[in-house]
Amino acid sequence: MLRDSAYWDEFYKVEHKEISQPSLFARFIFDSFLNKKEGKNLIEFGCGNGRDSLYFAKNGISVTAIDSSHIAIQKLQKQNSDISWICGDFSTKLDINIKFDICYSRFTLHAIDDIAEQNLIQNVKNLLKPDGFFVIEARSINDDKFGVGKAVGEREFISDGHYRRFIDPDIFKSNLIANGFKVISIEQSNQFAPTPGQNCVCIRVIAKL
Repeated sequence: MLRDSAYWDEFYKVEHKEISQPSLFARFIFDSFLNKKEGKNLIEFGCGNGRDSLYFAKNGISVTAIDSSHIAIQKLQKQNSDISWICGDFSTKLDINIKFDICYSRFTLHAIDDIAEQNLIQNVKNLLKPDGFFVIEARSINDDKFGVGKAVGEREFISDGHYRRFIDPDIFKSNLIANGFKVISIEQSNQFAPTPGQNCVCIRVIAKL
C-alpha cells in the first residue's frame, strides 16, 4: 500500500519552484522513446505536482496520471483538462481499460513497500502494450539518505517526515525478470537527479515484456 498520503497532501498545498520543471528523466524518456512518434500514450504512477505529465502532454503525448494526493490531483485537474488525472493508489488493481506505450514511474518505487512493488508490476503487465516499455527512476541503496532516520525494514527508513525504501538494483532486476520482463538497461548514477547538498544516487531501469 501507499504510505504518507497525509504528508504529501501537506507538501502539495504549496508551490515548489525547485520541482516546477520537468525532470531529467522525463526529458530522457521523451527523447529516447517518444520524440517524433505520433499517437503515443503514457501512464505515470505517482505524478506528484504533474511536472513530468504536463511535459509529456505539452509535447503531444496522451497522458494518464495517478497520484494518491487529492490536493495535488485537484490542482492539476484545474490546470490541464487534457490529461486524465486520477486520485488513487497505483499499487491496487486499477480499473483502466487502456493499453499504454510507456508505464512511467519516477521517484515512486522507493515510496512503496515490497508488496506494493509486486502489485505495481502486475498493474504494468496489465496496462502495457506488447511493444511498450516500463521505465523507472528511483533512489538506490547507494544514495546518501540510505540508513538515515528510523529503520522500519532492511532497506526501509523514515526520515524527513516520510518513508523511503531504497532500491537494490540486483534485487529489482531479478524481480522484473521473474515477472516476465526483459531488462533492456539498468544504470546507476548520482547525475540522474542532481540535488543540491545531497549525493542523490538513483537507478534508471528500462524494461519491456
